[in-house]
Amino acid sequence: MTQEIHSQIDGEFTGYNDAAIFKLTNGQVWQQKRYRYSYRYKYRPHVRVYQERGRYMMEVDCMDEPIEVVRVSVLEEGVIVSDFRGFSGDSTFEFQNGRIWKQAEYKYNYHYAYRPRAVVVDGINGSAIHIDGMSESVRVRRLR
Repeated sequence: MTQEIHSQIDGEFTGYNDAAIFKLTNGQVWQQKRYRYSYRYKYRPHVRVYQERGRYMMEVDCMDEPIEVVRVSVLEEGVIVSDFRGFSGDSTFEFQNGRIWKQAEYKYNYHYAYRPRAVVVDGINGSAIHIDGMSESVRVRRLR
């Protein structure tokens, strides 16, 4: 990639967090490479992805500084079929197409949503799920 990418976050942006996943309106999905936490909420902010000294950097128009990112592959994308209550340590996530993913690491974060959109990526730490409206993701494994 030698050109800059100009796009928007597809949905809510809640800042930077550990291995945060950013789905863009152009269909690309990027993941935060190094830990940095900074909360800022904005709906569909503009982003610019560019290369600097062999690293990909992403500027988000509501943040003070860019973050290093890597492009990741989407394994699953869709809607969770029931009430979502966050990550509990052994949560399962069933998509409309019948595929089920299970939390593969302990992480607790309560967040209620009814039938939220979600994306599972092959990311920097393996397969991870990101739920719309949450600032962090969790590693998962596919059950079926």
